[in-house]
Amino acid sequence: GFIMARLDIDVDFDADEAHDKLDRIKKRGRNFKPVMEDIRDELRMAWTSNFTSNGLAVGGWAPLDAEYASWKAAHFPGATPLIQTGNLFKSIASLRGVEVDLDRHGARFSLADIRVAKFHQYGTTRMPKREIVFEPAGARRRWAEWMKDYIQEGRNKIEDM
Repeated sequence: GFIMARLDIDVDFDADEAHDKLDRIKKRGRNFKPVMEDIRDELRMAWTSNFTSNGLAVGGWAPLDAEYASWKAAHFPGATPLIQTGNLFKSIASLRGVEVDLDRHGARFSLADIRVAKFHQYGTTRMPKREIVFEPAGARRRWAEWMKDYIQEGRNKIEDM
């Protein structure tokens, strides 16, 4: 007979740390609420900036017609377009409360409590569209990256962005 070469290898390691990391990844994958909170904050900043810049982020808002501009100047001196009571702007500037529904799977933002929001957002036969709610440029790609980073690394990774 002939003799076969033989090599026995014993590896001893503790897989608990790897299992714990996988458990944390699975847990984060079931609850995206922290990422949704970051998305809410980005939208709040983008929409507030758009509001205070007369719609710059969406190509600019049409000016008020002369008759309404005159009436508004008399009744609300110094008020910018889309601001009379300030309720719409306050709703956008906070994005907190009943019009925001954040959960572990997603988020819904609604200005339904502000009666005039839809008229500005979509326009009417007598009023041009002045878009308030929009998706910032590159947002989907950025948000997907935030979700991936959150699943892999947790909350601290997102806070660094």
